[in-house]
Amino acid sequence: MKRAAVVVFLIAVMGWCGTAVSNSGDLSQLSDEEFMDLIRIHQLNRSELNSVLAELQRRFPDFEDRVHAIATTYLGAGYVLDPLTDELNNWLPFDKTNCTMFIHYVVAFTNAHSYAEALEHMRWLHYKQGIVGFKTRYHFTTDRITSSENPYFRTVTEQYVQDPAVLKQVTLTLNRKTDGTYLFGGRLDNWTREVTISYIPRIGFTPDLLRELPRVLGVAFVKRTNWEIGVVVGHEGFLIDGDLFHSGAPRFGIGDWGVNVIEDYLRVFPFTRWEGIILFRINEVSLPSW
Repeated sequence: MKRAAVVVFLIAVMGWCGTAVSNSGDLSQLSDEEFMDLIRIHQLNRSELNSVLAELQRRFPDFEDRVHAIATTYLGAGYVLDPLTDELNNWLPFDKTNCTMFIHYVVAFTNAHSYAEALEHMRWLHYKQGIVGFKTRYHFTTDRITSSENPYFRTVTEQYVQDPAVLKQVTLTLNRKTDGTYLFGGRLDNWTREVTISYIPRIGFTPDLLRELPRVLGVAFVKRTNWEIGVVVGHEGFLIDGDLFHSGAPRFGIGDWGVNVIEDYLRVFPFTRWEGIILFRINEVSLPSW
C-alpha cells in the first residue's frame, strides 16, 4: 500500500478527525514520513500538542532532526501580521505565524517535551530576563541573535565562509531612525542598542563561497532600506538541508502565503532583493532551574 493510502487508511480506522491526535499510542504506529505528513501542529489543541511533543522527542532524539520534523509539521500554516494581540495571556499563540514567530515556535517546541515546557522556553527565548511584555520582547532579530543573555541563538556567519574578506558589515543603532527619532516612539522607553554585524552580500554570491553547512541553521535577511529606521533585518527563516523553511506573505514579495519551503535556496538567493544574509545557530537549551 502506498504511503498516502496508508495515512488515509489510518485516519479512517483510528477515528482521527483532520489532524486531531487521539493518543500517543496511535501516533507510534505511523512511520516518520507518515507522522510528518499527518500532523499539523498549528491545528492541534494543547492536549494533542502534549502527545505530539512527547512523540517527537521519542522519534527524533537528535536535536536537528527534531527541528526539521517540527518545521515540516508547520507547513501550510497561515501568515498573521501580528500574532501577539493578547500577549500577556498567550505569548505562545502557536496557531498564528509570521516569519519571526515561526522561528520561535519551532525552537520552543524542539526544546520541549510538553506544552508547559514550550511555554517556558518561549518566555525565555523571546523576552529579556523571561519577563513577558511588549517592552521586554526582543523586537529586533539582530538584538536577539547577538545577545549574550539569549542562549537559544548565536550568530555564526563568519564560521561558514571560505574567505572572511567576502563579508560586509553594518553598524547601526537599533530602534533609532536616521532623523534621530525612535522607531517605536516611547513604547520601548526610548531603548536603543548599537550593533555591528557581518553579513554575506547578495551581489557576487555563489554557494561555493561557503564552507560545508550544518544540517540546520537560522538565516536572517538583511534589508538595506530598513537601515534608515534602525532595523537591519527584513525577514528570517531556517536553512534545513539547503532548503528555506519560512513564513512569508505575498504582499512582501516573499514566496507563497504562510509557512512554505523554497528548495535549494542558496542558488535562488542571488536573484532576490535582499542585501545579504546572516547565519545563526539554533541551540538546545535547558530551562532555568530557579
